[in-house]
Amino acid sequence: MLNNMMKNGCIIVQLILMVVLVMPLIVASQNSTRGSRNETSKLRLLIPVRPGLNKFVNIERHAVTGVQNFSGFAIGVFEGIVNYGLPSPVPYEFVPFAKPDGTMNGSFDDMLEAISAEGYDGAVGEISVLHYRTPWVDFTIPYQESQISMLVRINQQSIGKGSIPMASVTKYIVAATLAFCFLVAIIFWILEYKSDKHSSQPNDTGSFQESATNVQDELRTSQTSSLTAQHEGGTRIKTIEQLIRNKLNVGHRQGSFIRNLLIQKGIPEGKLISLSSEEEMTEMLSKGTAKGGVDAIFGDSPNLNLFLANDTKHCGLFTIAPNAYIDTVGFGFAFHKETSLAKEFSEGLLKLIDTGRLETIRQSTIGNLDDTCAEDDDIGGSTLLLGSDSFWILIAGAITVFILMIIILLLYCGLRRNGRKKKAIAYPCYLLPCC
Repeated sequence: MLNNMMKNGCIIVQLILMVVLVMPLIVASQNSTRGSRNETSKLRLLIPVRPGLNKFVNIERHAVTGVQNFSGFAIGVFEGIVNYGLPSPVPYEFVPFAKPDGTMNGSFDDMLEAISAEGYDGAVGEISVLHYRTPWVDFTIPYQESQISMLVRINQQSIGKGSIPMASVTKYIVAATLAFCFLVAIIFWILEYKSDKHSSQPNDTGSFQESATNVQDELRTSQTSSLTAQHEGGTRIKTIEQLIRNKLNVGHRQGSFIRNLLIQKGIPEGKLISLSSEEEMTEMLSKGTAKGGVDAIFGDSPNLNLFLANDTKHCGLFTIAPNAYIDTVGFGFAFHKETSLAKEFSEGLLKLIDTGRLETIRQSTIGNLDDTCAEDDDIGGSTLLLGSDSFWILIAGAITVFILMIIILLLYCGLRRNGRKKKAIAYPCYLLPCC
């Protein structure tokens, strides 16, 4: 009996020793498999699904075969790294992070959390490199610079109750300019007519010069005031503080981390509106808060520039406020934290940068975003010169110059007649036949 117990005890001790010796080997093997890239295993990579924003990731399904084709700047950069940046190519497949109906299955944060939770190897797309996401994934170095920018309307009307629309202000300025011109002409003629017998030619000339100078000054002042008013009314919204102070609605793309960022900046959650497409962005920003829309849209600067570039009309309607932005690191790829893929792909990306392949991919997909609406360096830009308000200002200026030329002509003819026949120099009936 004692012998059997001793024998069983030896067997148990042996089993324990075997477990203690074998388990570290199994764990090390698993860590080695996860920590280093297996060149024979296929990487499963999530990609975002964003309607209308397809310059970075575009998904097309063949109508007959049903095979999905993936393209875009982010896809091109990833494939460039696989083909030219890694020591050897690696097989991979893209998995759209989508619901059965084809819409995105949550936010970008949900997609990154699914990498570790659901066993994916990484994610490819316009993924912002943010510190709070680092517990979930490892990021590569950025392949595209970015910042959070604010898109606003051009010729934004004044904010607040009792404000006067810009179109009405322009009409008042034009009417005042024309009325002043006629008033100057009438007063000038009356004064010259009454003082003709007591005035000398030098004094007449001085009076003419003074009056002409006044008209020119008024013309310059009126036009400057009009354009200044348009510039000031061009985009009254220039900072986040103005949005908060005036309780205006603010838009952002659906599923973006920007919503939480704006809440942290002090914008009430009830004032934030999620926008799912470019068409909705255009409609809501055109309406403004007063009509149930938004007065500003926040987004990644590359996507906002692409929004402006997608339709030539957008550059005449909207602009990116130059002084309202939030710095970010940029767009990168995300990989499982227990792998070395982030390091390998970062090194591969550096090779693309050094060889110029990254810039080639950029020009063939999204182009140079710095050239978007390049003619509109300031808010309003050339649109101010081509808008209906400026058209009427130019008409008023032309009429003013025309009236000024008539006054000069009448004065010239009147001075000549005054020297020969001593007639009244300002009365048109005597002056018109002189030339």
